[in-house]
Parts: sequence; C-alpha cells; structure tokens
Amino acid sequence: MSHIFLEISSICIACDNCRLVCPENAVITNGTDYAIDPWSCTLCGLCIEVCPVDCIKESKPI
Repeated sequence: MSHIFLEISSICIACDNCRLVCPENAVITNGTDYAIDPWSCTLCGLCIEVCPVDCIKESKPI
C-alpha cells in the first residue's frame, strides 16, 4: 500500500508561508528550494491553504 504525501512543485515562489504555518516544521528549505519531509508531515493541509500559487499537491510514490 502506498502512502499519500505532499510535494512542492517548481512553480514555488519561496514566499515562506508554508514553512511558517507548518505545526510540525516539516517544510525544509535550501535557499529557494522547498520540500516537505514526508516523515514529519501529518497532512494537516495548512500549507496548501496558505500557498499563493497553489504549488503544493498530494502525490503518491510509484
């Protein structure tokens, strides 16, 4: 069984909203590159709600 996780696409504008709102500190940054740690993320969806460019989507591993 595969698990759902959140993924930040390349259209991210590095506004930092997702990182600031995440209660689990699951958003990882490296300069302007953002990613979500699937082991820390609880899928609360707060990051999706605050993203101004709608670049955070649910994804399933292959």
